Amino acid sequence: MDRARRKRILIDLGIIAVSIFAAGFLVQSNLVQSIVTANASLYMLSAFVAGLFFTSVFTTAPAMVALGSLCAIYPPITVAVFGALGALIGDYVIFSFIRGHISEDITYLLSQAKSKRMKHVFHHRFMRWSMAIVGAIIIASPLPDELGLTLMGLSKMSTVKFAAISYTFNFIGIVAIGFVARAF
Repeated sequence: MDRARRKRILIDLGIIAVSIFAAGFLVQSNLVQSIVTANASLYMLSAFVAGLFFTSVFTTAPAMVALGSLCAIYPPITVAVFGALGALIGDYVIFSFIRGHISEDITYLLSQAKSKRMKHVFHHRFMRWSMAIVGAIIIASPLPDELGLTLMGLSKMSTVKFAAISYTFNFIGIVAIGFVARAF
């Protein structure tokens, strides 16, 4: 591994670590809850913005804290409706990039593979369908969406199907976070 790539990986890991520590600080300090209660009339906008940040590995932890805090005060279903809309927009930006650039790169690499079996596996309908399902499950989980979006992008899924799946599974994930937040 070259020096530049190693440096980029270390920076990314550092950002993830800072994000997790920031989320821990936000939970301990009740800062998010104070902000949310101060802007009671804007909680739907707050849910939308938190949803935008719910999609990235670098911002998932603080977004989960914000969504959990919102759900502790306001109806989890309403928070999830607006949070999932924000997450859909964030996911679409990533999905578009993956489907365009990264998918082309992976297709090129597969075309260069010596094994025809490897190429056939990724072009098989069942494999594409499986990648889409696994991607949707990852989107619903508290895990960052990038891996799930990559799998969905490689599956050649239409934008309409992607939007329906992304919204639905983000909605389910946010509702789950909301009910866990209310339990505590």
